[in-house]
Amino acid sequence: MRIDNHLSDESVTAELGERLAALRVARSLTQEQLSVAAGISKRTVERLEGGGSTQLVNLIRCLRALDTLSAMDALVPPATSDPIDLLQRRGKRRQRVRARAEAPAPTPAAWVWGDDK
Repeated sequence: MRIDNHLSDESVTAELGERLAALRVARSLTQEQLSVAAGISKRTVERLEGGGSTQLVNLIRCLRALDTLSAMDALVPPATSDPIDLLQRRGKRRQRVRARAEAPAPTPAAWVWGDDK
């Protein structure tokens, strides 16, 4: 199954769990062996493979134990900057985003006697 924006959170975690289990089996490891290598409990490995909720650090530990942590680099690629933007900021990296200020509402023209004609 391809993971995209149309899948629910539960579907994504289930798919990731299935992929993790397939990777573990391809490496000829039991859940117990993976849990020992990753430094987490066997129940946590079961939860990960079953699509359950767990901490991100547990997934990182499993991927490291399976020697596939470098795949995380594709998950969130480094942000690229526009070259002109870099020149304007003199090489400084952008650290926050500010909301744009709303333009003030135009002030109505002053009312003058006799304008209603």
